[in-house]
Amino acid sequence: MTDSAGAAAGATGLDSRTREAIEQIVQAVRAGDDARIRALLTDLAAVADTAALLYLREQLYAPR
Repeated sequence: MTDSAGAAAGATGLDSRTREAIEQIVQAVRAGDDARIRALLTDLAAVADTAALLYLREQLYAPR
């Protein structure tokens, strides 16, 4: 079972391309840019694993 601390720890194992895609998705979500979100999710899907998806979830729910 992974908690948010485990997801954060897993983020250190993400490659820079994945981490950058996640950061861009979070920015697009907060800006409400639906077209950019779709494009970025397509890019992330090509490289994402479970750890990346958990990290994305954590970042989306993190307080601003």
